[in-house]
Amino acid sequence: MPSPERKPLIRKAAEAFMAITLALMVIAVFSNVVLRYAFGTGLVVYEELSRLLFVWLVCMGTVVTAYDKRHLSFDLVIDRVGPRTRLILDALAGIISAIVLGMVVKGAWDQVIAGLHSHSPVIGYPLSIAAAATLFMAAAMEVLLFKQAILDRLRG
Repeated sequence: MPSPERKPLIRKAAEAFMAITLALMVIAVFSNVVLRYAFGTGLVVYEELSRLLFVWLVCMGTVVTAYDKRHLSFDLVIDRVGPRTRLILDALAGIISAIVLGMVVKGAWDQVIAGLHSHSPVIGYPLSIAAAATLFMAAAMEVLLFKQAILDRLRG
């Protein structure tokens, strides 16, 4: 019986973070639904909290998906070309992805800086916390892209 593939600790931490985030979102949204149905009112704090958690959940899920190399791909063209052309197209896609991710990192960093002195209207957390999710996502995906393009090709 083959042994299951061991997941790195950072991957397990990301999955635990996503599970906790999703559980908190479910509790917040469900509580608000019950409060609105039973008492005709809800807690605005839960709406803002669930929005923030959703942003982090999506960004973390995007990184985990990139780590697993399971993003959607459009391979109508790639499947119809030879191995040399495929290599060139893969390199071109990697370069374009690196450029776009670099632009996202720059924009997210600017939003983090801008959000340091702005606060959410209800909870009062700095808006840079929400922007940091996009910064984390883009930077992590840039590292994964580098790993895939350089280190994985050197190994095999």
